[in-house]
Amino acid sequence: MELIKKSVRDFFKKNKAVIFKFALMLLTVVMISTITFLLLMAFGVVYFDEGIQFNTHVFEAFRDSWYGWIIFILLHTVLSMLMCIMPGASMAFILLSKALYPTPWEAFLLSFASVMVSSSMMYILGRFGGYKICSNILGEEDCDKSLTLLRNKGTVFFPLMMMFPIFPDDALVMMAGTIRMSLKWFIPSIVIGRGIGIATITFGLSLIPFDKFTSVWHWIVFVAVCLVLVVLVFLLANKLNKFMERKRNEHAEACRSEEK
Repeated sequence: MELIKKSVRDFFKKNKAVIFKFALMLLTVVMISTITFLLLMAFGVVYFDEGIQFNTHVFEAFRDSWYGWIIFILLHTVLSMLMCIMPGASMAFILLSKALYPTPWEAFLLSFASVMVSSSMMYILGRFGGYKICSNILGEEDCDKSLTLLRNKGTVFFPLMMMFPIFPDDALVMMAGTIRMSLKWFIPSIVIGRGIGIATITFGLSLIPFDKFTSVWHWIVFVAVCLVLVVLVFLLANKLNKFMERKRNEHAEACRSEEK
């Protein structure tokens, strides 16, 4: 029993920073969820009448109004920034937009606007906050590994990671700001990469016949195909990165030879 208590104490002592960040993030999500609920009550979307009731007609009018769009963009932006260290957080909000706004173009534009705002703010945070902000949010070890990856392979892998929402996109954007990635490369990577990722979910999912997935095996095959495609893309990207590194090294050697 004493050994278990000691192990628990050691675990909390070793991971207290991570536990604190998770608790803070959870508290923030709860607070924002509470504020959102109060806003929905203020607009009459939900109300109390022998329990919580949902007004579908008011919700549809609220959802399709200009202030409904602004509130969605604000919530998407703030929550995705707060949960930036969680892989797939961005994809969760894109799926939410897909569920709330059945029209693909509307879901795409709202998600794209939210992502552009959050990306801009995270880049500015990383650029002016620097390594200290990055290490405080991610931890020194993870921050160092990620920064090294972006410095050495960011030219090829950064746009790809923006394309696939399974990565912690906003955290990567903050690190791009920390290493002061050129805006000439950063802006196209964000606009094209994240744009393709959002379009794949908002438009692409409509093309997949999910209604014909009648067994678990259909889902297993679907997930397996997606994983294989992702792995193939990154294997090709790795080969491209090695080719570019070899060309850079050859160019550097040629320059040194000319100087001699």
